[in-house]
Amino acid sequence: MSASGREPQPATNLVWAPDDVRAGIEQQVQPQQSLPGRAARAATTAFIFVALPAFVVFTATTLVAPSVTDDAGVGRVALWAGQVAVLIAIGAAVGALRTPADQPEPPTTWSIVRRLGWHLLSTGACTALVLVLHGLAVGQILTLALLLVGVLHLVPLIVARLLSRAAGRGRAA
Repeated sequence: MSASGREPQPATNLVWAPDDVRAGIEQQVQPQQSLPGRAARAATTAFIFVALPAFVVFTATTLVAPSVTDDAGVGRVALWAGQVAVLIAIGAAVGALRTPADQPEPPTTWSIVRRLGWHLLSTGACTALVLVLHGLAVGQILTLALLLVGVLHLVPLIVARLLSRAAGRGRAA
């Protein structure tokens, strides 16, 4: 017997709420963000996740191979990283404005590959644009752009894959 003195009733007579009631509850619990809000959140997130890794890549490259960055100082490298982050943040905001808020279907493999390719290309192009404007040579730009693309896109992909494999082995053991 329960503490209230009544036996719990079996859940056989469940009644589902109509769709409009469920939509109203969902809106209260998880309200949809406005389009400008989504764009601002995407831009802020992109800037945060690009600025520091870009700074680390450019600084490490300066320390390891100063000729690749024309022996740039910390301030100059920070300026490059900030400019690359701003360009990528602008791209993320535009992408958020173009993407529908509700995507009912899960993404397909092809859409994931296409999105990854677009992000790789845009990261390389933003990096190249910033470094061209600062007067670096083509070989230097290519080296720095490839390093940044690798750190921003490929390293997280590899780490996630390794972590998922490790988690799979942990569950199997």
